[in-house]
Amino acid sequence: MLVALAALAFLIVIHKLEYFFSARLLGARIQAFSWELLISMLVMESLFGTAGLIAAPVYYAYVKRELREADLI
Repeated sequence: MLVALAALAFLIVIHKLEYFFSARLLGARIQAFSWELLISMLVMESLFGTAGLIAAPVYYAYVKRELREADLI
């Protein structure tokens, strides 16, 4: 039982650390700060589950580009 809980905790920690690494790599590619991507990934995951997590960087990059072109940011 203790080993199973330790394995579960390890998987959860690794999964959340993946957010940080993903945000850092994708942020450099789409010219966004990693904290912006982290927030968008967490919000989209809580709203839409795994599909939202996967789609969050794409939608965030699109929205940010559109706002820049409109001179709103």
